[in-house]
Amino acid sequence: MARIVITVIENHPNCPLDLLEEPLRQCHLEIVRPYYGDAIPAASDVGDGMIVLGGYQNAQADDDCPWLPRLRALMAACVDEAIPLLGICLGAQLLALACGGRLDRDAKAGLEAGVAAVQWSASAASDPLFRRIAASCDPLLAPTMHFDAISELPPGATLLGSSVLYQNQAFRVGDRAWGVQFHPEASYGAFRAWATDAAMQESISPSRFLEQYLEREPQIEATARMVGSSFRSVVLAASA
Repeated sequence: MARIVITVIENHPNCPLDLLEEPLRQCHLEIVRPYYGDAIPAASDVGDGMIVLGGYQNAQADDDCPWLPRLRALMAACVDEAIPLLGICLGAQLLALACGGRLDRDAKAGLEAGVAAVQWSASAASDPLFRRIAASCDPLLAPTMHFDAISELPPGATLLGSSVLYQNQAFRVGDRAWGVQFHPEASYGAFRAWATDAAMQESISPSRFLEQYLEREPQIEATARMVGSSFRSVVLAASA
């Protein structure tokens, strides 16, 4: 069997694949860094699946990040062609916009940071990516760090999970495209950098956010393994 190829779009140097790299180690990971000048590929060139990571920019910052329109178009094409796709935080917001959803800049509920409790919807129990996680972790305690939020899912999207502050924490578009507002990939090192930057912006201390992460670090790492292995299984099934 040919080796599975997954394209990973890294939108910011401080937002790498991180904890998801280990459970995907049996795949060939093609890392694309558009902020260094890497070109956004065509849908025919992404391989067997794609992951779009987070970033400090907003999902409509086309002037500052000129690759974003092409990336949104690529994500829409992946949905149309049923190429397995996982968008994380910024990646989820890009997926929502690409498919007709709406985004709130600096959303009214404010910064969601620390560890969020994601309550699963009934649809998660049969979802190809999240059913195993929903069965073992309800609620799911997941790292989160965002100011913007998806205010309206794309037409026909399936809501999979919600938090107290923000309803659209996890969703599926079509059969094989998922968006998560939370960060299943975030190690403590990455999360600490994000929390420090966000706390400076809000003139608050990051200590509470960091304590929440450390208290749940084993579960967070276990969730990353489950998300990574489940996405790999989806990609394998789609490529069979």
